[in-house]
Amino acid sequence: MREVLSIKMFIFCITILMAACSDSDRCQDGRIEIVSLDDLGCVNSSFNMTVATVKEFELIRNQEDYNIFVDAKCNPEINWLESDLIAGMIGLQKGFYSIESELVMTCNTNRLLLTFTIQLNQTLVAPLISFNAIIPKLKDEQDFFVEVLIKE
Repeated sequence: MREVLSIKMFIFCITILMAACSDSDRCQDGRIEIVSLDDLGCVNSSFNMTVATVKEFELIRNQEDYNIFVDAKCNPEINWLESDLIAGMIGLQKGFYSIESELVMTCNTNRLLLTFTIQLNQTLVAPLISFNAIIPKLKDEQDFFVEVLIKE
């Protein structure tokens, strides 16, 4: 009887441990590597791409949406089963110098934050530029935020 109870307790513990290895436990806080369309061969996408949106950005989840929202001088191969594209447009007050992007996960709040940091220069030309990032496919229940920072 005692052996049966011990075996049941062992099986119960193994079951609990296996259940504890869910997606949320595999979550790791910190930066997640991302790429841009430039990394996939789209040269100077900040100027050579437009995004048809009235919002700050579009979440593009498939090729059909890409064809609707994005007008680019390239056709990158994006694995839509594993990736989403975030793309937007912004008008600048001064000249454009560079753009950096960073995706950060905070597991305890299930929050992804994608930050675009646009560095300006002192030229008077104030362009309309696009920004983009190819990120891991978002889950339906994922809290996702985008912020665009302008630095002089």
